[in-house]
Amino acid sequence: MGSEAGPAGAGGPAPAGPLVYHREQLVPAQAATLPVGSIALRYGISVFEGVRLYRQEAPGLGLRPWLLDQHLDRLRNSCRLMLLDDTCCDDVPRIIDELVAVNDTQVDSYARIAVSAVDAGGIGDGSEAALTVSVTPSGRKRWLRDGEGLRLTVSSWQRPSSAVFPSAAKNISAYAGPRLALAQAVAAGFDSCLLCTAEGLVSEAPTATVFLAEGTRLVTPRLGDAVLPGISRAWVLATAPRLGLSVAEEAVTPDRIRQADEVFLCGTGIEFGPVREVEGYTPARWPQRPATAQLVAAYFDQVRGTAASNLVTWSVKDGPDGLVTGPDEQADPVGQPGYGRC
Repeated sequence: MGSEAGPAGAGGPAPAGPLVYHREQLVPAQAATLPVGSIALRYGISVFEGVRLYRQEAPGLGLRPWLLDQHLDRLRNSCRLMLLDDTCCDDVPRIIDELVAVNDTQVDSYARIAVSAVDAGGIGDGSEAALTVSVTPSGRKRWLRDGEGLRLTVSSWQRPSSAVFPSAAKNISAYAGPRLALAQAVAAGFDSCLLCTAEGLVSEAPTATVFLAEGTRLVTPRLGDAVLPGISRAWVLATAPRLGLSVAEEAVTPDRIRQADEVFLCGTGIEFGPVREVEGYTPARWPQRPATAQLVAAYFDQVRGTAASNLVTWSVKDGPDGLVTGPDEQADPVGQPGYGRC
């Protein structure tokens, strides 16, 4: 699938702002739109990934997408779960390189990759899947950059089980509830929140995984507790043992979070978010947070290319069971009537 210049390409004026890739063209960001009647807008069917691009320390190497293969694996899995064709994902590495070059991007950035159902239709209709990719400069969040730490609350909003909506699907509609939870937390004076399952177990933050440290042991909620199978989560689980930290995926209660030695959030957007308070409780090792500091140092050594990267295996199941696609692993909407390709 090739790309070609959009409206500003054939001798027209240079577009204002960066170009993005949208439906097989490079276009100005404001032109990357979806039809108002599209299934993406009517029913929230649009899966996405965020990928960090990091400046390399060695001269001449430019920007490197971090764990891109793992992100694309998850994007393909999300497409399958949401009945979207995933073949357009194959072009993403080339498209990211093209956007970096055409926009002359030279600083740490965030690539957003979306596959959306663009055809008009009803709730049961199939749709063509359209690929949109953007690259935006993005540095550290203040929690990490300034060392101030996050203040968290435990939200009254819950994460739905996979029987309600597939937790492994990174689809925009899955963020509607967490958005309300975050707004409620901010209105109450907190920086973010943790959502729990209907059984009262901690699941995750609105856009990040939560880890707690108990001595030299790191614990994170099980994927079965309505947790998105995070790429950063997988990196921490793979890296911590190399730093002398054991890891476990377990049931986690809010009280256990409040009693932890350290708490941190991790995810592509936030990278790492050290936690300084959970509803008035200060983690015992704040502000030193040695386990968190070890992980952050190892992370930036790897993303900058000054240390070898870990082998990171992404899975939608806890432990070594490997990738599955959901309740019906044989489901293949591509080729069925009404399901178009990217």
